[in-house]
Amino acid sequence: MIVIWISNLDLKILGNLPKSLYIISFSAFLFQLAVWIARPIFTLYILDLGATMIQVGLIVSTQSFLSMISPFPLGILASKVGERKMMTAAFIVQTASSVLYFLAPTPRWLYFILFFQILGTGSFNQLCMSKVSNMAPSNLQGDALGRYMTIFHIGLFIGPLITSSLLAFINYNQLFLVGAAFPLTGLLLFLTTKDHSIPDSNEHGKNHTVDQELAENDVDLFNSIKNVMLRRNVVVLSAIRMFYALTNTIFNTLFAVYAVKQLGYSASLVALLFSLVGLANTAVQLPAGKLSDNIGKKKVLLITFGIIILDYLAIAYLKSLPLIAIALIIFGACWGARAVTEWSFLATTVEPEVKTIAMAYLSSFWGAGGIIGSMLAGILPDIVPYSTIFAITAIINIPAIPLIYAMREEKID
Repeated sequence: MIVIWISNLDLKILGNLPKSLYIISFSAFLFQLAVWIARPIFTLYILDLGATMIQVGLIVSTQSFLSMISPFPLGILASKVGERKMMTAAFIVQTASSVLYFLAPTPRWLYFILFFQILGTGSFNQLCMSKVSNMAPSNLQGDALGRYMTIFHIGLFIGPLITSSLLAFINYNQLFLVGAAFPLTGLLLFLTTKDHSIPDSNEHGKNHTVDQELAENDVDLFNSIKNVMLRRNVVVLSAIRMFYALTNTIFNTLFAVYAVKQLGYSASLVALLFSLVGLANTAVQLPAGKLSDNIGKKKVLLITFGIIILDYLAIAYLKSLPLIAIALIIFGACWGARAVTEWSFLATTVEPEVKTIAMAYLSSFWGAGGIIGSMLAGILPDIVPYSTIFAITAIINIPAIPLIYAMREEKID
């Protein structure tokens, strides 16, 4: 039904971008919805299995470590075995992982599930973004990635709403079983498309995979990686991504516990608050992408990180539910604006033939920040108050401002 609906839309409505871009986007949305449903209660779910906060930190840090090391090798593997095959396998793994979370009897099981799940999630988003980016000209990178990320992140809003509505009737484990239905549906949508409907295309309209690009251009893989790593913009993007991931992981790990234990909120209300984060994140993606194309990506990043710092400070000391809700909406908007601008900045910094490699490389820094953040999330609550922890997250992001200022706007045609 979604494929038929997209096929009947006028190209002007689609922003003069390929219809296959939207098929990828909706499939990715269903893939990730299983994660968004579980995210608001994941820490509470681990505690419900009998884990301590230290164990929570270890489990989340394991998740972050796998997110750090997996995108790059899985991205290279995808270019060898075929991106379509890799993405099909990812849908199957994501579905099975949700079922395994439902069956897990103790926290120890979660380590195995995380190792299994990363085989699906490790490179999926980077493959999707690389495909989408290579379907758009350089002057529409922010627009194209904004459209993809808007659709992709709808689940960040819908997922917590589903969680909030279902928690009155089912427990945390059963919620994962519900989540398994979405990547399975995404797989069916993905399989309805033909190979030529989801091309690996660059700005000039050629259809080929990353490994074919490398071969045609006689590009040595090692030199390509080295070239990507040493570019000033890539170095800065990697650093600010790690800063933000570190603080985002701390916040997402601890806010539910803080809200339930310190503020007295119900788990259902916490999930509803996370839906506000998702709504703001989703709503801002497309306009932020277009804005970055118009006024420059550097300016958008500077504004976004400035607001992020102030917002973390506000969350640290606010107690009123309406004010916390507003702060969370701002948090979500900054999350979304930063993400789409960061990726479009990278897309216009590197050549199409190394874009998947570059995106996998940058993605690994989220895991690096997440490892540190999850470890701190497991240790800090026993040492300092939650308000101090959230204030620390603001301080950690301050170095991003001068680093962003040192970046150069670039355009690869």
